[in-house]
Amino acid sequence: MRTLVGTRSRIVGIAASLLVAAGTSASIVGPSQANAAPSAEPHYVKTIRCDSANPWPKPRIRLPVDIYTGIRFPSDGLPGPAIELRANQPITGDPWLNITEYTISTRVSWHNLRTGRRGVVVTPTRAHRVTWQAVVHPGTGPVKLTIRQKIGAMAWNPMVNPQYSRCGTTINAW
Repeated sequence: MRTLVGTRSRIVGIAASLLVAAGTSASIVGPSQANAAPSAEPHYVKTIRCDSANPWPKPRIRLPVDIYTGIRFPSDGLPGPAIELRANQPITGDPWLNITEYTISTRVSWHNLRTGRRGVVVTPTRAHRVTWQAVVHPGTGPVKLTIRQKIGAMAWNPMVNPQYSRCGTTINAW
């Protein structure tokens, strides 16, 4: 019985000395937060309005487009950083919301004003309300974005009574 108690006290002593040594080495190295990786969260830049006429006999579509930059892991699977545009029509008390459908073709043209690079991303969408998401890879610097939307009613055929709209902005990508 005495050997078991003696062994336990030695184990407790060794564990205590290891904890003291670990605490001392941590204080020498410094806080671990200094080596933290930058955040993978996107950086919100601004919201622009990209309203459109409605292909259904309903009021005009109010469409806010949120713009984010500095995305390290974009949803398109390509390496970051990237810019992401997210459009989402606010939900209203419309009783026809889940019956009517839209087909949306969104074309985002971008031009990096520093490097001169240009590109286009086309995003087709079908939903009960106007919503879409686009990712562009223009590099860093000032970027001019132009959004062209074609919104049609889904009435046995896509793009019935298409309505066209255009908006744009310039942001600083990083």
